[in-house]
Parts: sequence; structure tokens; C-alpha cells
Amino acid sequence: MPSRPAQIAAKGLTLCTVLAVASGCQSYVAVPVQPATLVAVQQHSQVKVTTKADILFVVDDSLSMSQKQDRLAQALQNFTTALDNLDPPVDYQAAVVTTSIFERFGACAPDGNASAAAQCSSDWGASGYACKTSACVRDFPDEAGQLRQAAGAPARVLRRRDTTAAQFSQWLGEAVQAGSAGARQPQGLQAMKLALRDPQNGFVRDGAKVVVAFVTDAEDCSDPAQRMSMLVKDAQGNITDKCAADSASIDGALTSLEPVAGYVNFLRALKDSNGSPKEIEVAALVSLKNGTRDPGLCANSSCVARCDAPPQQQQCQATCAGSPTLALCMADCTAACKTFCGGQVPGRRYVEMATAFSGLTANICADDASDPLQRLAKIVGIPAELELLAPPSSPELLRVSIQRGGSTVECVQGQGYDIVQTSDGPVVRLQGTCRLQPDDIWDLRYLTNG
Repeated sequence: MPSRPAQIAAKGLTLCTVLAVASGCQSYVAVPVQPATLVAVQQHSQVKVTTKADILFVVDDSLSMSQKQDRLAQALQNFTTALDNLDPPVDYQAAVVTTSIFERFGACAPDGNASAAAQCSSDWGASGYACKTSACVRDFPDEAGQLRQAAGAPARVLRRRDTTAAQFSQWLGEAVQAGSAGARQPQGLQAMKLALRDPQNGFVRDGAKVVVAFVTDAEDCSDPAQRMSMLVKDAQGNITDKCAADSASIDGALTSLEPVAGYVNFLRALKDSNGSPKEIEVAALVSLKNGTRDPGLCANSSCVARCDAPPQQQQCQATCAGSPTLALCMADCTAACKTFCGGQVPGRRYVEMATAFSGLTANICADDASDPLQRLAKIVGIPAELELLAPPSSPELLRVSIQRGGSTVECVQGQGYDIVQTSDGPVVRLQGTCRLQPDDIWDLRYLTNG
């Protein structure tokens, strides 16, 4: 898959977005320069201070997500501390929605037939299917767009000002541990839309920025019009994942999945009572190529090692007890454990969504979710770091400038900023007089390989 700047250059696009930390436009301009393998990139935006934030976690609850949810929950205490330390202070609240809306697998007939529905359950290993429009459909009405409420929590929307930091972190941690029995057709973008536009959720406050954090190891399969079957079996029993194929343009057609642009436009259309557009921030904790911001099948070596360790092997021993083929059963059990360690499908659509808002992208396979959540906390307030879309080909040619009070501050590497390599790519970390202030307009210009 080409790098994002190369894609932007190829399409000749300039993306103008409203940021959660910015007013006006966040622009990306990428044009080819000589030699032809280089692309010139410009990123800029204006800083605005917003003292209220509504943070929505969209959490995948499909089969491979259990350990990843646990890692997210464990990092929430430090996340809360980082939010509490923002200057100026931010009045924030948080809620959780899952990616489960429905499953639509093919095929079955006739529609509405009980025997056909029973065959669906047999074919796809779950109960609750109905045969609709010649496909096996299982709905999740209790989850679709519905905010989760942790046991003991006073409400589905957790307001930080109403409780202690420890209690807030605990309740939010319980809410993000949504389990792994959800839809195998994760629809995070559509779940976000349903949750934010439902007035009964009472989540979106007037004057507050909206922060959406997607947490998933799969691709977004949002298909509200039910134009496709995500999983399809051929006559030999081989299964094709239509969602993954469509998102990767494998079959050359993108007609089945709802366009990401529709969800971008939905967020941009959100307004406060005075008619002004809401400030938006988007984060994607998804499957990325290790060490980059490019979608890919990430790996977690620590998790893989734990699958070979005694505790997991003892669990496999208990599972395989009495099996006539003990060695084969043990090997399958260990392999299944390792499968769930990494990313399942590259999160291309989520990365596209985050990029449209100059948002955060981070790797779901990381053994510790603290770093991406710390980075998310920073951009809820005035950012101290600016993510680069791609590694600069010549770091010494990176130009960092800030328009402040009618004058321009030219930032010098080593004094006004440093280029810092995070686990998911480079960022510009501002310091000294180049630390951003309200109403600053920052500008980054650099070359990257196409």
C-alpha cells in the first residue's frame, strides 16, 4: 500500500478539516517534486482552546479483542491523570460503545424460513440468525449505538467532575472490557454515528469538543444498507472475507461498504447551539505495520511468548484433556492463542478517518496501551506534539514555523523542536518559545519518499 502522502499526491487532494484542537482548517498539501520519488508535504492548523471534551471510545468486541481490551483498561488510570493535568483544565466526560450492529453472512433461502435460519446457526456457529434477503443475519439491538454502563456506575456517560479519578478510571475500564462475543462484522464508524446522533444517549454537550477513539484489530465493515455479506462460503467450504477484500480494493469495487467520507462529513456537520462547527478529534488504535502509521498486520512478540509460557500451556492441557490426539490439540490451542495476539485485518478505513482530522493513529498490538492513550490525552488539550504524516526524507529540511500575534516564529531543531520517533512513527515535539499557545497557527513543511 503506498504511503499516505503518495496517495494524496496521486489523487491531487487538499484535505481541509476541523480539529479538536484547532479552528479553521487543517490542511495537507502534497505535491511531487524532483526527483520524482519525493513528495512535498505541508500540514498546518490554528490552535483553539476548548475547555470541555466529550470522549467516545468505540471498542471492538469480536473474538480476538479480549486481551486488547484488558490492556486498554489497564492504561486508563494514567490516561485520567494526564487529562487531569491539562493546562488549561478540561471538563471531560467519557462513554463506550461497541462495534456490534449486525452480522450478515451468506447465503440462505428461503427468506423467513425457520429451517433456513437453523441452518445459518449451524453454518456460522451462533444462535439468533434469521434468513433475510437471502443472507444469514443476526442483529445486536442491545448494542447497536447503545452506550455501555459499567456495573455500579451511576450512568452510561461518566463525568469526571462527579467522581474521583480512581473511580472514574475503574468504571471506564469496566466499560471498555466489552467482551469478545460481539459481531464478527465490526462496524465502528456506523456505531460511532448511531451513538453520537441519538439524543437519548445525552452524550454530546453544547460547547464541547468531540473526541472519538476507535479501538479494534479488524477493519471497519460499516454497511447500514446491507449491500454485502461479510463472510461467504464457496461450494468447497472456503470462506472469503468480503469486507477485507473491499477495503483493500482487491476485487476493484468499493460499492458495498459505506464510504468513509460520509462519516467524515457527519462529524464535520456537528454544530453547537450558536451554529459554529464542533471541534473534532479522531484517534485510531488499529492494526498497523509495526513502527509505522500505515495499515498492516501488526504483531506482538510478548503476547506470542506468553502463549508458549507455562500458564497458557496449562490452560491448553486442561482444554485438551482426554483428546485422542493430545499433541495435535495442544498445537492447535497454542496456535489459536498466538492468532489473537496480532492484528486480524489492517485498519485502512479507520486510518483514513483519523487522517481526515489530523488525528492520532497507534498500534492496537502494542503490549502496553499507555503510550497511545497518553498521546490522546495530550491532543485533547493544546498539543505539545504534532504527528508527521510520514517520515521526512531529510529531517534537516523540515521547516517548523508558528504565526503568533502578527509575527512569525521560525522554530530551530534542538531549540524550538525535536523530531521524536514513537512506536508508531515520528512526531515533532515542540519546546521553548515554540510551545503552542491559543490562536497560534502552526505550519510544517517537509519532503518524504513517495
